[in-house]
Amino acid sequence: MKTTSSLASLPRRAPNLQTRAWHGDKCFFGFHHDLHVAEKDRGIGTRCSEKELVPMLRLTNADFVQTDAKGHTGYTSWFSKTPGASIGPGVVKDALKQWRAATAKLGLPLHAHYSGIWDIAAATRHPEWCVQSHDGKPGSTTWMGITHPTCGKMCPRSPYAEALMIPQLLEMIDRYGIDGFWIDGDLWGVEPCYCERCRKAFTERTGIAAPPREPADSNWAAWWNFTRESFEEYVTRYCEALHRHKPGVLVCSNWLQTFKNPGAPTVPTDWISGDNTPVWGVDSSRCEARFISTRGKPWDIMMWCFYFSQGWLGEAKWAPAMKPVQMLQQEAAVIVALGGNVQTCENPFGGVRTGQLIPWRMKRIGELARFVKRRRSLCQNTAAIPQVAVLHSEHHVRATPTGSNLMWNVDVAPVQGAVFNLLECHYGVDILDEWALLPRLPDFPVVVAPEQDCLSDGMVVALKEYVKNGGRLLVSGAKAFDRFGQEFLGVKAGKVVDTAIYHVPALDGTVPIFSAQWRLAEIATAKSLATIGATPLLGEQILAHPAATLNKVGKGAVAYIPCDIFRDFNASRYPLTRIFVHGVMRALAGRLDIEVKAPACVDVVLRRKGGKQIIHLVNRSSGIPNLPNSGVIDEIPSVGPATITLKLPGKPRKVRLAFEKTTIRWKYIAGHKGGTLRVDLPFVHIHAAVVVG
Repeated sequence: MKTTSSLASLPRRAPNLQTRAWHGDKCFFGFHHDLHVAEKDRGIGTRCSEKELVPMLRLTNADFVQTDAKGHTGYTSWFSKTPGASIGPGVVKDALKQWRAATAKLGLPLHAHYSGIWDIAAATRHPEWCVQSHDGKPGSTTWMGITHPTCGKMCPRSPYAEALMIPQLLEMIDRYGIDGFWIDGDLWGVEPCYCERCRKAFTERTGIAAPPREPADSNWAAWWNFTRESFEEYVTRYCEALHRHKPGVLVCSNWLQTFKNPGAPTVPTDWISGDNTPVWGVDSSRCEARFISTRGKPWDIMMWCFYFSQGWLGEAKWAPAMKPVQMLQQEAAVIVALGGNVQTCENPFGGVRTGQLIPWRMKRIGELARFVKRRRSLCQNTAAIPQVAVLHSEHHVRATPTGSNLMWNVDVAPVQGAVFNLLECHYGVDILDEWALLPRLPDFPVVVAPEQDCLSDGMVVALKEYVKNGGRLLVSGAKAFDRFGQEFLGVKAGKVVDTAIYHVPALDGTVPIFSAQWRLAEIATAKSLATIGATPLLGEQILAHPAATLNKVGKGAVAYIPCDIFRDFNASRYPLTRIFVHGVMRALAGRLDIEVKAPACVDVVLRRKGGKQIIHLVNRSSGIPNLPNSGVIDEIPSVGPATITLKLPGKPRKVRLAFEKTTIRWKYIAGHKGGTLRVDLPFVHIHAAVVVG
């Protein structure tokens, strides 16, 4: 992308990446066998002999394999000799031993799936290891339809890791030669613990006499962050223990260092991964992949190969079904386009609990593997072509926890709304936290800060300098005025109205925007791009307050939308809101070096590899209506046409379409300084890429 010399003058620093080894480029697609041995299971390990597993694993076409070692129940599927181990009552044959034999014969790395913080059996044996509530009551947990009289969650400061978890992981290395560990039930299972250990450490670290009990307490953010730090220290302990014992063994903590856990990835895991939602996985991956790809580590997203429309794990009405192949391919396309590896999770609920794999399902996974691997050469080891950076501030996240859980109580709605909106406008979007964005600010023509009310002071200063040197910044939210000020935004504070709906003009009408706070700003030096209305009427009951403004600052410009527009879009997805935002972006940034015109359901991903520019087009449409209780996607219809324009210094040597078969037309028009390439595609089915150079 074109970068002005003044932008290039901003200071740069390389992020302190904690990049570690992976299995090599050949490991691009993984198969995960999810079991979670339960008390009622019988015959565990009786149908997963080497003779049975080898042909099934060949059908999956997997490059690496993960299998069950210990699920959330705390039961192992193998005969652990670690003192205090809980072996599943129905384990007949050692499943882990058989999976090791089969993967060894196929020459595949074997990872073990192991539940960390969440261990119901350990909680039953050692209630003193459990997370304690503020009232000292033990609580309960439900898994697979069974309610257990303990919370099931381990305190990260308890003896659990050193007494049971780490010895059991080391045992698997020594007995089975396990190549890696995917630790489940970790980040998303963590909540504050009020045990004496945690109370004492919290007071010593913060100086606060006692931990708060409710999120409304002014000290809640400090308590939540203490919990986060305690968890990170626990993960660091088991990572370092495994690396000391066997250098080269790989360790991952499920969902750590992903979209809902921004900040410097200093915990020494080897790769990043998370298992996606069983439904609506495409939307989830659109944000996760754009964020995880900035972490500087090998990564994947684990897709569930099955879905369900009603209920959840253990509920009587929960009946999972295998996803159609095109649904799997569409979800995978989002991941691989951003350079990620892909895993798929197979969970044999429905009565197949002996370790037996289901042939027709393995064949379907094999089709997915072929789809993914056909894309490896152009997707693996690529870098972003910077265009629009959406800022996802770790300082904002850590100042605004909405509850107790480290993952589910992280509010990402404004960031998601901004990403979804900008993708529908066909911008190339990356999500970066402050750690990742600060050294790369000069690279991005446009930065969007969506309702990031608690940015660090350093980030605010850097963004102002970025704009003065030629950058283009869009900020939103009533409180953005408090962080950036009148002189920079070019508006006077005006009045703040709580829980209001105002209408903004878009296309031939207006669209209602709900915001917990609307700032009724007044123009100072900025230009008003639109005004708000009290009703949907055009030309009547128009208020003297801007819906968006544009202010020139130095060599750049800042646009301001004084409400929670991106939070509202995340909830509503109103097309006219997208059109309004697109108009603001056009006024702010003009035409960029790469432009795409296509149906709104087509996502754009801009990547480069070597001397090639790669414009990925991912079709998110569905041939079946998305009913309120069903996210199934069956036959995906092709959509189009799509037109791509690129500013280039000279005529490209080659332009081609990858991954899909259709005829493209391209033309290079020379200009005074370089020229413009235009590429026309009649349609996109699931995932196509235009390769230039």
